[in-house]
Amino acid sequence: MRRSNCAAMIFLAVAVPVLAQEIDGRVLEDTSGEPLATAELRFHKAGMRELAADLETERDGRFHASGLPAGEYTVDVSKANHIMTTLKLRVPATGLVVRLVRYAVIAGTVRDTEGRPLPGRISIPTGRTSGSTRIAVLVKQPGTEELKAVRQVALEEGGRYRIFDLPPGQYAVGLWWAGLPVGSGAQMYPDNSHPRFFDVAGGEDYRDIDFLVASGASFSVSGKIEGPTPKTNYSVTLGISDLPALPVAQLWTEEDGSFRLEKIPPGAYDLFAAGPVRGYGAFEALLDKNPVYGRTRIQVIGQNLDGVSVPVSAGRTVDVVLRGPPDGCPKTTEVTLTLLDPWGLLGGSSVQANFDKPQTARDLAPGRYSLSAARLDAGCYQVNRPVVDLSRDAAGPVTLQLAQSGSIRGTLRAGTATARDYAVMLLDAEAAGSTAQLAFTDEQGHFEFAGLRPGRYRIAAQPAAGPAKARWVADFAHMMEIDVPGGVPTELELPVSKGGAQ
Repeated sequence: MRRSNCAAMIFLAVAVPVLAQEIDGRVLEDTSGEPLATAELRFHKAGMRELAADLETERDGRFHASGLPAGEYTVDVSKANHIMTTLKLRVPATGLVVRLVRYAVIAGTVRDTEGRPLPGRISIPTGRTSGSTRIAVLVKQPGTEELKAVRQVALEEGGRYRIFDLPPGQYAVGLWWAGLPVGSGAQMYPDNSHPRFFDVAGGEDYRDIDFLVASGASFSVSGKIEGPTPKTNYSVTLGISDLPALPVAQLWTEEDGSFRLEKIPPGAYDLFAAGPVRGYGAFEALLDKNPVYGRTRIQVIGQNLDGVSVPVSAGRTVDVVLRGPPDGCPKTTEVTLTLLDPWGLLGGSSVQANFDKPQTARDLAPGRYSLSAARLDAGCYQVNRPVVDLSRDAAGPVTLQLAQSGSIRGTLRAGTATARDYAVMLLDAEAAGSTAQLAFTDEQGHFEFAGLRPGRYRIAAQPAAGPAKARWVADFAHMMEIDVPGGVPTELELPVSKGGAQ
């Protein structure tokens, strides 16, 4: 057991015995109820820059420290492959129980109809990617049915993939492949019409989520980028209109702007062009100064599609302005603009936005962008999640609404149960975050969460010292969803019974 600063604390306890306090407890895995060895507990005390204590659990999951000054502490409890849990407590405290939620795993293989594994990446002699197979984990965009990729992994040797860091949430899994002998395409699991959503409450191990890629009829798409500058290489990508998360084909044009995409299956596509290209990453192109863009909708139906002409023009602009409370948030902050369409471009765009007047972001592709504040002071958060479509005429400036942090002031409505010694777990329902927050109720059943990002959360209460097999996060059906606004506390009554939350 590590105890950084413990020697100093014990010395202080000898000098002033009234300050010598103890804390002990144990850390369990929420899925199994088994004790967790080598879990780390980091104690922070208000007004202290350095850690007050840094502990590690023993083989039986127990921890103990003496010599801590009495008072309020924030404790971060962490272990590899588990979601970090943050809680506030008052020292002295004994018999503390903390259950850590283990990340879920989704794994499988990708093969063709002959049983051959698909490669993760194929490179040409210059090192640029000419073919690839990628697995994406997707979630629904808030308020829509549109899917957004939150994880991407390339296939490993033997066509295997394993996604091992999924916090609680609901996920779909998709496969994107391009430039392979079997052609190009995209496929949701188990099919595009009825994608399966995997419920993750912690510790699930979804195996054999396999994809089978069949080669079918395919055709070529060729044409030319009609650019203003001769001898220019452009990036060309092809995206499936119904599955726009990633490209299904991409290449660089010749210097005269000509291109030819091979082995494209029938379907409706968006074709994106951007240049001049001056470099590349593993899957994306890096544009030079003064970029130009073009996009067009195409359909591949039963034959090669030749003579596609893609005119390009200068990038678009959008004005961005901040709105929010007069105090507690910075007057100027960087706003990043992230492309949502599969242009296959490396790097993003940003603008220094402020409260005074709209600021202009330039050289943007005619596509959809999500906007987010990149650097905010502690206690200040972005409330809205604006998306602007620059393929259409933008109407007025885009506003990023900022707000001070929110909080929850809760009371358990216990019924026949005793409204004390409950553990209340709070999970971010929107960000698929890797941190959980924990609060323990007092004798009146009160609990509080402070410093929250405004947004939607899932919350549930379970007996803090219940049976080892009684999980704190069992499934979403037993968790209440709540919207937390910024700047004001949210009052909440949380009903529970003897078995836990309702």
